Amino acid sequence: MAKKNENTSMLTDDKKDSDLVENGSKIEILDDNKKDIAVSPKTDIANKKRKLSKKNKIIIITCAAIFLFICIIFGIITCVNKLNSNVYKNVYLFNENFSGKSSEEVIQTITNISNDLNSSEKIDIYQDGENIYTIKAEDIDFKFDVDKTVQSIMEYGRNSNLFVNNFKILKAKFSKVEIEPSYLYDEEKLDNVLKNIDLSIKDRFVDDSYSLDEKDAKLVIVNGKTGNSINYDEEKNNVIKTFENGDKNVYDLNIKRKSPQKLDADKVYSEVKREAKDAYIDKSVSPQKYVAEVVGFDFDVNKLKELLELPENKEEGKIIEFGVNKIEPKVKLVDISADLCKDKLAGYTTYFPAGSYARSNNLKIALSYMNGVVVLPGETYSYNNNIGDTTASKGYQAAATFKGGTTVNEMGGGICQTVSTLYNTVLMANLEIVERHQHGLPVGYVPPSRDATVYSPVLDFKFKNNRETPIKIVTSFSYSGSLNVSIYGTKQDNDPEVILSQTTTGTIPYTTRYEYDNSLPYGRQVVTTAGVNGYTSESYITKKLNGQVISSGLLSRDKYNAQQQVIKVGTGGSW
Repeated sequence: MAKKNENTSMLTDDKKDSDLVENGSKIEILDDNKKDIAVSPKTDIANKKRKLSKKNKIIIITCAAIFLFICIIFGIITCVNKLNSNVYKNVYLFNENFSGKSSEEVIQTITNISNDLNSSEKIDIYQDGENIYTIKAEDIDFKFDVDKTVQSIMEYGRNSNLFVNNFKILKAKFSKVEIEPSYLYDEEKLDNVLKNIDLSIKDRFVDDSYSLDEKDAKLVIVNGKTGNSINYDEEKNNVIKTFENGDKNVYDLNIKRKSPQKLDADKVYSEVKREAKDAYIDKSVSPQKYVAEVVGFDFDVNKLKELLELPENKEEGKIIEFGVNKIEPKVKLVDISADLCKDKLAGYTTYFPAGSYARSNNLKIALSYMNGVVVLPGETYSYNNNIGDTTASKGYQAAATFKGGTTVNEMGGGICQTVSTLYNTVLMANLEIVERHQHGLPVGYVPPSRDATVYSPVLDFKFKNNRETPIKIVTSFSYSGSLNVSIYGTKQDNDPEVILSQTTTGTIPYTTRYEYDNSLPYGRQVVTTAGVNGYTSESYITKKLNGQVISSGLLSRDKYNAQQQVIKVGTGGSW
């Protein structure tokens, strides 16, 4: 028993001399003699938190200081930059350094670059390795957008927020910055160029088409043919991108094969059928309005369907004629407006070789469709709509005409002379030109830049009666070699005298192509196509009233390609 108590006493003494540390349900007895002191996990975490807090404060303070420093630097840069109104350092356009230039200097430099572009840039367009068309920048008025390009240069480092602007400026201090130029072009002129390209492609696709011959009361249906086609939107983008890139002046057309879409007889019927209406004078408005008559047409649509389904009428390129019922109005415009078309406003005469019967015949027929046509105030006259198709059924014959940069025989060849004659008459009558296209090759019956051509349905000639009273077209023809187109109306005191002039600005020499022919004796040469020089030209229009010039300016600027000379060279036996 005494021993047991001794042990207990020892335990008690030890307990007094030791610290009891609770660790969960376990009690550790730590000896005072030990130098290491155990710390609870909670205390350890708290210490770590205090250390991290100090580190975070240091980091935050450091970041804030850096941010403040950056803001101060950016502020200083901004203030310095605001005082600088010139172009920032290392700003380039086409390797031209604009650093430090004023807006006036930039405008002058850009203008000079633009002028150089307009005078030199061109694109040669190829199909199957053959150059079929050449576009000059001036043909579509392609040029720098001086204002936007200058703006892009001057606003570099100025057209965004503070940080973006300063970043751009700092970037430019250490590396070259190339500005993207802006461009302008005439959308309408580009569309016309694309039409000419479309006409120039080899083996061209032609869609099914029809026209209403109102004079002879019949539908003229022309079956199309499978052939090559271009995508207008795609080629438009190609032309502009090629001019913009400026690193090449050649590209190949993206040609696709296309089949014609057959005519929908029901659709044709809905477009052709109409009721006849009498002409009348609308006196409820001032000035009084003359309303033309409407000729009515009707036909049996089922018979048209049967005709189109015949096997012999499905041949590509075939011309099909279908008679329709013509319903004449009782009152016509020519009757009620005759007193308003007594004064001759203008007239123009052109000449042709009397010996060419086919050409003479075609001219006479085309003029007959123009003769007596009345154009109301505000109305637009379309040559293609008035003349219609030049088919054999109308009496037309094959004669020389321009196509694809050369002279070929086609039905109705030569009628562009009537268009050119009408064009000059319209100009002299001071009427508004709506659509006009030049020939691809020179013509001899009118002065340079005074011609007009058509190719239905792509190219047309249109003018608008911008007078307050009706006008009438009157034509005359002589087999001796002349034709005349005059316009009649009511003369006004303010009608100006119109003077037309023109000048040739350059010559395009023709080239020669040699074709080898073993049917000719060796060394013999035969010219099969005569070469004709092309040229560039400009026309001008001047208007006088009471002897005083009231306006004068450029009418058109045109380019006529040279016609290539073709020589056959014999490779056969001895001459």
